[in-house]
Amino acid sequence: MLNRCILAAFSAAPLLFVAAGAFSADLSGQARSWSGCYVGANVGFAKADVDAMDRPYTQGPFAGSGFSWNSVGGPYETIGMDDKGLTGGVEGGCDYQIDAGGATLVLGGVLDFSAMNLGASGTSAIVSDTRTSFDVDWAASARIRAGVAASDMLFYVTGGYALANINVRAFDTQTVPTPGLMDVRGGSTEGGWVAGGGVEWRLKENVSVGLEYLHYDFGKVTATGGATFPVEAFPRFENDVKIDMIRVGLKWRL
Repeated sequence: MLNRCILAAFSAAPLLFVAAGAFSADLSGQARSWSGCYVGANVGFAKADVDAMDRPYTQGPFAGSGFSWNSVGGPYETIGMDDKGLTGGVEGGCDYQIDAGGATLVLGGVLDFSAMNLGASGTSAIVSDTRTSFDVDWAASARIRAGVAASDMLFYVTGGYALANINVRAFDTQTVPTPGLMDVRGGSTEGGWVAGGGVEWRLKENVSVGLEYLHYDFGKVTATGGATFPVEAFPRFENDVKIDMIRVGLKWRL
């Protein structure tokens, strides 16, 4: 689904730029330098994919035994979850243009912050009382970008370090012999990496519009802790967290 959205968005990019050009009063055809700093705002669409893996205990008397919450000795279950929704954010950065052998290269750095409201839950196929969930409230990044400019168009790739507020949970809703046999949590501000690419068009000397795709990978975010019953058990659910985002943005060059 997300792949089709990405392809459709990139296919529509030329229409976006043509429409934006209708509002430009400075289309002299003379190429403008990309050197300088900017601030901007963006809106987009994101999808979070999270796989919660029921892993063997690493604490307590069962550590090293091959026991997990729902399995003994494997295979160990993975509970898939996903959610999608709108995002909105701000960004700022600087670019430096290099003219080399007839090619116009642009190197730069950017900081950004995106607010979002993504979250979902999943149910074990082995024991239906076992549930997992996740929430992501925001994501930010510090990236470099490198591209090639053709007149007022810039095509670039980008990548760097990412942060996000991610919370994960695993819980057991069984009420016999006691309520809440398990309720373990994990996460907070988590680090990872981000990579992607985009295209940007200078409408005026100090205004540009762009389309960008980013893929975030935050690795394993673990929900663990002591179970209510049995008290010797320490459930461990490792959540593999990935986010894909596509967005359009407007930049004001300083």
